[in-house]
Amino acid sequence: MADDGMLLNFELPSDAFAPKQTFKGGSWKDRLTARKSAEYGSMKARGESGRSLPQFKEMRSKDEELILPGERPNKRPRTSEGGRGTKPVRTEPRDHRLPKSITKGEYISSLFTYNQESSTKHEEFTVDDSVSAEPSNAPLNDELATFTKLGLSSTLASHLLNKMEIKAPTAIQRKSVEQLCATDSDAFIQAETGSGKTLAYLLPVVQRISQISKQMKEEGQNFNRKSGLFAIILAPTRELSKQISTVLENLLSCFHWIVSSTVIGGESKQSEKARLRKGLNILVATPGRLADHLNSTEVLDVSQVRWLVLDEGDRLMELGFENDIQKIVSVLNLRSRKIQEHPVPGLPERRTTVLCSATIKATVDQLSSIALKDPVSISADASEKSNTEMEQAFSAPAQLKQSYALVPPKQRLVALVAALKQAFKRKGSVMKCILFMSCADNVDFHFEVFTREETSPSTENKDASEDTLRVPKMSKTDKIRQGGTIAETRTQGLATAFSGQDNPVQVFRLHGSMQQATRTSTLKAFTNCTDPSVLVCTDVASRGLDLPNVDLVIEYDAPFSKEDHLHRVGRTARAGKDGRAMIFLMPGCEEGYVEILKEGRPRNLTRHDAAELLKKGFAASSGVVGGKDWEDIATDWQMDVERWVLANRKHHEQAYRAFQSHIRAYATHTAAERGYFDLKQLHLGHLAKAFALREKPSTIRVPGQRPGKEAVAKTKEARRAQAGKAAAGSKRAHDEDDFDQGAADEQQAKRMMRMKSKMAMTGASEFNLG
Repeated sequence: MADDGMLLNFELPSDAFAPKQTFKGGSWKDRLTARKSAEYGSMKARGESGRSLPQFKEMRSKDEELILPGERPNKRPRTSEGGRGTKPVRTEPRDHRLPKSITKGEYISSLFTYNQESSTKHEEFTVDDSVSAEPSNAPLNDELATFTKLGLSSTLASHLLNKMEIKAPTAIQRKSVEQLCATDSDAFIQAETGSGKTLAYLLPVVQRISQISKQMKEEGQNFNRKSGLFAIILAPTRELSKQISTVLENLLSCFHWIVSSTVIGGESKQSEKARLRKGLNILVATPGRLADHLNSTEVLDVSQVRWLVLDEGDRLMELGFENDIQKIVSVLNLRSRKIQEHPVPGLPERRTTVLCSATIKATVDQLSSIALKDPVSISADASEKSNTEMEQAFSAPAQLKQSYALVPPKQRLVALVAALKQAFKRKGSVMKCILFMSCADNVDFHFEVFTREETSPSTENKDASEDTLRVPKMSKTDKIRQGGTIAETRTQGLATAFSGQDNPVQVFRLHGSMQQATRTSTLKAFTNCTDPSVLVCTDVASRGLDLPNVDLVIEYDAPFSKEDHLHRVGRTARAGKDGRAMIFLMPGCEEGYVEILKEGRPRNLTRHDAAELLKKGFAASSGVVGGKDWEDIATDWQMDVERWVLANRKHHEQAYRAFQSHIRAYATHTAAERGYFDLKQLHLGHLAKAFALREKPSTIRVPGQRPGKEAVAKTKEARRAQAGKAAAGSKRAHDEDDFDQGAADEQQAKRMMRMKSKMAMTGASEFNLG
């Protein structure tokens, strides 16, 4: 081919013919980083503009998260405008509040950028003015509302007035006492929370047994603890059983010859058998432990039981006590036919069974069919209602002021602290608050956050080196903790996160994984605390407990059903007193849950936004905060917590476990409400920041069980083995702390395992709801 005279001048780089450098050893991330560094070095040596340092040193994701050298960037998600790799359009300027120094491998996003906005209008909700604004669960004040006119003896009525300072009954107490004192028919008691259902069934039982004792004395017989067991009261939780027992003991102080006691899980069976051997007249129990004693304790004679009370019937069924209750009812029916050698004068021929439940659901109807025969329905409203109408009538007390806060996931922790700061800012405004969370790990982590020693801004080293911010070497205690043999025992502390200078606040924690003695002492300490205090707890404290002077209830994690919400907020505004309740929701699908809140017929339902809470909570106590200074204060507080988490292995692990357990709990809402809590729409990266975590959610894994669980499991196995040797061939006894605070039957356990497998993220082996 002829030369056309064209001259091509190719400019080759100086290292064009240099041997290609290969990288061996290490992980693929290390080799990729080394190769890119080498390419950049050669490009810089040639003076080429090509790829610049910022692309390797710092890449920004959709959430403004920083990716530093040594980390491989995530793939960009597909968008409707383009395929994979389409660069997202930045809608906000780079936030200036990010810290100056960032430790290698951390992902830090601003609290105030790229948060999802609310899609609903800000509307105030109020009910019809025709609805009475008077307290719906207050004692009656008319002339007929006296205990003596309801059929109670003058001794008991005088005791209620003078010793227990109860001047008049509530509406549900008046109807139930009249009915149960006059007849022996079964009854279903339905009333809202805080209306006094405990006394509604205790007063008739004590009155009837006192009449038996009086008749025995008239016939020359002595009535004492050996006379027989006449009444059994079943409750779903240990805390509720303890509370019922306390109220019962106060009632029986005017009838000292009537003896009561409890048998519940978590306590020594030998000491319980000793009490049963001495003799009892009234027994308060949890179903699992009572079924165990009926099977293995021969001294427990139930042939004379004439009153059986099933308290919180819906909760009894939810916790899987159906089989235990069936067994208890069958044993009572069988042994009641036993011919008595010395019949008790005045003892009714048939047994009266009373079922108490705030709602009428399919499970409650099922329980009613198991235990009741032609029951009489007793409700506070005198009008006749169908089951559907009674279920819809279940509502919060009319005097309760309710509100909800729409808070983006990243701001949940600071917004919660801001709300508590505002609540306890003025001394005397709030005495006691109950803070509900979804799981035990959540409770433990937030308890530590609230009671930690905060760093002073003047001495805080924000430019600390990587070595000072990373997790320190494991101490001997940390190594033991990793084996799961040490559990946190501290249950009370000063709330450094939101205490005022002249208003110190105490924090208590409570959940079902704690030892029974610890749970009991914690509840007692919270009840008797004279300082402003907060109880951080799971739903173990949501049912039936009457904790005095509770002014505020905060649902930081949404309840698992509408009924759970009404029981939670029912811890305040009791017996006609005022109260407030707030629930935290996230923008998006959770906003639809407001319609569920309205079904409870609240008197008012106020909306709060995150900015409103943060401004009030983080504003200066004196003077005026200019501009958006409150954003800087909130950001500094959040960053301080994140550094505190990084600096301690135990707290880092607690944050991991809390994040994982919260995600699992999030997927356990009832089927009817699961559309409002869609796990697929939950931004896990943003939510991780609410747990003071800087890692990607996919890297958050915690192997093994919760601290202390392994030792508890071994103890349970040892007890079971010992029980098997003592009673060869008998059925294995229920141990009452398998799920929360009660024994779960085999079907419930299988259902929980299926649920775990569906929700499980890689890592932790346990999902603990409380």
